[in-house]
Amino acid sequence: MTRRRRPLLRVYLVAAGVVLLGQGTASLLLRAAGRDPHATTRLLSDPAHATIHVVWGIVLLGVLVSRAGDAAEAWVALVFGVFYVGLLVLGLAVHHPFGLMIDGKENAFHAVVGPAALLLWLPAAVRGRRAAAGRPMEAR
Repeated sequence: MTRRRRPLLRVYLVAAGVVLLGQGTASLLLRAAGRDPHATTRLLSDPAHATIHVVWGIVLLGVLVSRAGDAAEAWVALVFGVFYVGLLVLGLAVHHPFGLMIDGKENAFHAVVGPAALLLWLPAAVRGRRAAAGRPMEAR
């Protein structure tokens, strides 16, 4: 019996969603307990940044749980990648943009997750276009 391999993009979206949701939630819980998560450890974020991570974690995992399909997964990867590359550029150009405490370690994280999503999105988008091109006109 052979198991169907999970597409790498899907594995990435699960991992990114779990990491972002976990990191953001831990940051917000620590803040709610009266501690400064950003001062406690650099792995935790200020509340606004943590909220962004929670929202993205929910979006990524929500697309997967809803079984919206390959096209939806590709779209969310594209938007996610562009968003985090944009956050990286902002973090490099502006000190604490929009009040977000984005410094070197946060920029390094954004420099990995954003481009990785775009690199994994590209082959998924190409596969989707090829599949759409192979369908009869009525099915499009």
